[in-house]
Amino acid sequence: MSASVVVERDPQSAPPPGTRLVVAVGSNAAPSVLRRKLGHLDPAGVLHLTRVRVANITVGHSAHVAARGYVPAAPVRTGHGTLETVAAWLSPPQSEALDLTEPNYDRRTVNTHDHPLIFLGDPRLPADAPATPDEFDIYVSRHGVLADPATRAPLPFGSQAGVFGWLQRHLDDPALHGAAAEVCARLATGDHAARVTGLINDARLSRSAWPVDARGVVA
Repeated sequence: MSASVVVERDPQSAPPPGTRLVVAVGSNAAPSVLRRKLGHLDPAGVLHLTRVRVANITVGHSAHVAARGYVPAAPVRTGHGTLETVAAWLSPPQSEALDLTEPNYDRRTVNTHDHPLIFLGDPRLPADAPATPDEFDIYVSRHGVLADPATRAPLPFGSQAGVFGWLQRHLDDPALHGAAAEVCARLATGDHAARVTGLINDARLSRSAWPVDARGVVA
């Protein structure tokens, strides 16, 4: 077997011992992506996935261009809205390995008091089903998220064509002209990704996605 087997966990069953819940945003919500990133740790192992709904989190775009030329997704802390996605129960070695694949993100711990989480699955869960964890981890962009420079409202997650068009209207850069596939291919060459990321920052098209308090604790 060339990669870890991915299973959908029964929400009634207890999580594997020694694991933490990591809520995925963007490509990490795809089992094939997690298989590729973590399969080398234990080719015959199993990744334990479950679907979740989390409150007070929405999805925007990270305020950077990835090396492959696209503008990736990033979570945004809000006082409203919900996110339905995949979460994985990861062991410490798996979490550390996933960290290495996310150089533009920090894995942060979030509490379920501010961000209530429920497991999606059989609505007839018994009373003795596993309790919701007190906290979970999520990857937050180090660059912040794209936001309107006047209102500071985060740009909602959308297509690459949409986000490239939004950036072009604000930056008027030649690298952003054309169809989405062409722009993505262009930004993946040379120093275009880093250059446009710098322009985003200079134009104040970003804002913090996840505030922290005076102690540096994630809200």
